[in-house]
Amino acid sequence: MSTSDQAWWSRRWLEMLEATGAAFAQRLDRGRYFARKGVVHDLVIEPGHVGARVRDSRTHPYRVEVTVPTFADGEWTRVVESLAGELRFTARLLDGELPEDIDEALAPAGLELFPRADELDATCTCGETRMPCRHLAAVHYSFAEELDRDPFLLLQLRGRDRGSILAGLRAARSGGEGRPAARPGVLPLADLEGGSLVHARGDLDEVTVHPERVEDPAVLFDRLGHPPGVKDTAPYERMIARAADFAWRLAAGEGSDAADDELLVAELRAQRMSTAASVAEALGWPEERTREALDRLFEAGTVMRTGSGERTRYRA
Repeated sequence: MSTSDQAWWSRRWLEMLEATGAAFAQRLDRGRYFARKGVVHDLVIEPGHVGARVRDSRTHPYRVEVTVPTFADGEWTRVVESLAGELRFTARLLDGELPEDIDEALAPAGLELFPRADELDATCTCGETRMPCRHLAAVHYSFAEELDRDPFLLLQLRGRDRGSILAGLRAARSGGEGRPAARPGVLPLADLEGGSLVHARGDLDEVTVHPERVEDPAVLFDRLGHPPGVKDTAPYERMIARAADFAWRLAAGEGSDAADDELLVAELRAQRMSTAASVAEALGWPEERTREALDRLFEAGTVMRTGSGERTRYRA
C-alpha cells in the first residue's frame, strides 16, 4: 500500500514516528521493506499495548512489545463530551472514520488521541541497542496497515473499544449519562414533554416575523462534512436550494401558488425535460396536480410541452 493510498490516520501514525529524526526515519523505511516480506505474525492490539512476533532468518522469532499510555475514565468522559458537542464528529465516527481535526477538538480538554513518539515504550528481544530495530519498525508498519482498515484501533489502544465509544456518544447526544452540559435555556431531549412541542404558549398572530433569504442553504455540508454513505452532495444541495427558495417565497408573503410554480419550474429545469410523473415524484406531489400545474404554465407560455397523454414531456 502506497502512502497516497493510506487513510490520514495511518499516515499520521508513521509521520509521528518519522518526525523524531532522520536516522529514525531511515530505520523505519527499512522496517517497511521488512514488513512487506511478511515477517510479522500474531499482531495483538490491546488497550495500552501492541505486540507481535517477528520471524527473522533465525529459527526462533523475536518478540516485539510497544506500550502506549491509556486515558483514565475521567479523561474518556472529557473525550466523549468533546466529540458529542458537534454532530459531524459523531457522524464521521459512525461512518467508521476519524475527523482530521479530532486532536484540535480534544485540545480544550487537554488531551490528544495520537500519542507523541516519546510516550511510546518499545522493546525487542533481538538485543539491538539502536532503536527502532528493523523488527520494531516492521511492527509499526504492520500496525499502521491495520489502523488504515480500522481507525477505532487507535481509540482501543488508548483504552476504549468501538462499542463503548459509540454508546457514549449516543448517550451524550440523546441526553443520557455523560452528556455535555446543555446551553442556557435549552432543555435536553430526554426532558422534553410531547405536549410542550405542539401547544403554543401564546397567540401566534402576535409574533413578529422577520424572514431573511439564506445566502447558502447547503452551508451545513461544509460545516458537518458529507452525510454517511454520501459521496456526491450536489443533488442534495440543489434540492435544499429549491426548498429554501420555496420557503423564502412563502415567508416573504408572495403567495403559495406563486411559490409552487417557482418550485415546479426549478425542478423542471433541474431535470431539463421530464414527464409530469417524474417531476411529481421529485417534489412529492400528486401526479394529477403536477400535470394540471404544468399544463397551466404551458398555457401561460412559461414551459414548453411535447407529446400527448402519458408520454407528454415538459421543458422549462
